[in-house]
Amino acid sequence: MAYIDREAAHPTFVSRGAEIARALEDDILRGARKPGDRLDERQLAEEFDVSRTPIREAIQRLVASGLVTVRGRSGAIVAELSVAELLDGFTVVANLEALAAAQAARRALPEHHRLLVEAHERCVDAARRSDVQAFFNANNDFHDTIAQISQNRVLQDLLRAATLKTSPYRHYVTYRPGRMSSSIPEHQAILDAIVAGDSLAASQRMQGHVSLLGEDLTDFLHFLQLAKPA
Repeated sequence: MAYIDREAAHPTFVSRGAEIARALEDDILRGARKPGDRLDERQLAEEFDVSRTPIREAIQRLVASGLVTVRGRSGAIVAELSVAELLDGFTVVANLEALAAAQAARRALPEHHRLLVEAHERCVDAARRSDVQAFFNANNDFHDTIAQISQNRVLQDLLRAATLKTSPYRHYVTYRPGRMSSSIPEHQAILDAIVAGDSLAASQRMQGHVSLLGEDLTDFLHFLQLAKPA
């Protein structure tokens, strides 16, 4: 009997395994599951209140996307990237984010501007309270909002895939002393360019904001080295 992809045949059908895979992706994006963390089938089955079958499906999906690797007896773990892979990943994300910002500047409507202002204000509030986790979440919302108002679904999918692989490591950048406070005027400049409809400025400011250059790169590698187990 030929294999039937039920999701392809029926777009409204989403398997439980696909739902769990998306939930695990969100955990990775938020840093709740970090590179090297083990994905234990039994624990996940209890957490999601399902049998192991959809858990295995979810893990297979994540392995296929490169977010999870399988290491013999250790089982499935959240993928760890080499320094070279990380730097390449950040370069890809920076370019995709720059494109998203440029298209957002050309396509955003007034209601989109309001959503972006609200996301920025959440970043400002978290930075004022020195709440790193809240800032990390608000920062993700800010960037996600820009991707959404670019109204480019293909770009959004590519950006999510690239961001998922680098996001767990963005914690090291966020925790760098002074990074939250320095991000606020950078966000403001991106916001201003988008609201003004200046696609070139929005692209350039986003590129500079996301890229790991100079001291940012040095500090990132420093924190990455400290995070490795002895």
